[in-house]
Amino acid sequence: MQSLSTLVTGLEFKSRQVADKMKELQRSLNDLHSKYQQLEIKYEQQKQTINDLDQKIQILKITHAIPKGKETADVKKKINELLRELDRSIDLLNNRNDITNGG
Repeated sequence: MQSLSTLVTGLEFKSRQVADKMKELQRSLNDLHSKYQQLEIKYEQQKQTINDLDQKIQILKITHAIPKGKETADVKKKINELLRELDRSIDLLNNRNDITNGG
């Protein structure tokens, strides 16, 4: 049978190993948490960039839909047509939401 001091020494050694491993895992966890936060920030920035680009695309579509070199009245007419189309789309979406929400 092993002596008590040998058992205590073995337990101390193993507890130091566990403590060292725990410190290593904590550092690794902290590093991963830091990288996660950086990726979250980058994701939000890229999401904002995508939204900005989508808005620019919509503006470009509208500007290209308006004929170049036409009279002011023709341009106003085209803008009014686009606005009516937009209003119809909004009405359709609102009606669709009313139906899906039970009402």
